[in-house]
Amino acid sequence: MDDIFKRLIELESDEPSNWKAEADYRRANRAWRRKSATIAFKVLEALRVQGLSQKDLAEKMEVSPQQISKIVKGHENLTLDTIVKLEMALGIKIIVDNRDDNKSAA
Repeated sequence: MDDIFKRLIELESDEPSNWKAEADYRRANRAWRRKSATIAFKVLEALRVQGLSQKDLAEKMEVSPQQISKIVKGHENLTLDTIVKLEMALGIKIIVDNRDDNKSAA
């Protein structure tokens, strides 16, 4: 038992934990985080189908590979501008606009 206690002391951080603040943040931002995760899945699937890498997508969108990494992790609160750039770069629809359907019916 002493070995476990010693090991726990070694692992103990000098910094206070901010787990409560992180949990509160996740709870407060649950709705957009779920949408962001859905977008991440769509982007990853489009990359897989098209045989593209995240770096390829970054180049197409003229953003950093780090930005794409954040997007595909599903933790990024995306702007409409970024969503449109993703749609154009990948040739997919992320936001369905009912007016698009009306144009094809006319």
